[in-house]
Amino acid sequence: MHRKLPVLLVVVLGLASSASAQSAKRHPEHRSPTPAWAPRGVLLGASLQDGVLSPTAKVQWQFTFYQDRKDAMALLLEGSASWGVAFPSATPDKPQNVVNRFYQYSPQLGVGYRNHLPGQVHWGFQVTGGPVFYGADFDGGLEPDRRVAGIIEGRIHLGYQFGAVAGGLAVGYAEAFGYKRRSLGRFFVGGPMVGLFMDWR
Repeated sequence: MHRKLPVLLVVVLGLASSASAQSAKRHPEHRSPTPAWAPRGVLLGASLQDGVLSPTAKVQWQFTFYQDRKDAMALLLEGSASWGVAFPSATPDKPQNVVNRFYQYSPQLGVGYRNHLPGQVHWGFQVTGGPVFYGADFDGGLEPDRRVAGIIEGRIHLGYQFGAVAGGLAVGYAEAFGYKRRSLGRFFVGGPMVGLFMDWR
């Protein structure tokens, strides 16, 4: 896997250990403004991988299994869609650079930490993974590439809590695995991502 992903996972695990060091004292349960079956978070952003810029939309369902006064751990179910809008220039050493269309869709499952305190800084992190369905079309007579692989993603949120709604900046990194080596579309899957999030858990 790419070197950046293990580094991100180490950071996330470090944050988790500091969160678990919080006081074990129980407080009144936080009540979500939305029912459990409804989405409780969205993200609009973009990823850049190997020269392909892809706007991304993510919708998230959150099921809290631990809640303190401000700390929460949640099971996350997330769906995402991404489409390429800018592509690299063709070069002889990179046959994949003749790409003219790219997309990726991914349902993911994982866990996340949220620090929720009205009127204060909101922050959190998460790790999710699942299948990714991607496709790419190419110039020069190359066959279209339609594949399924695995993907794992780590993300950090930092923003402000406006009553029951939090909003701010999210940064993350996603790494594909289990792909076919002959796939040219795999070069554009995942990568670094930045976006704006809203969370109303």
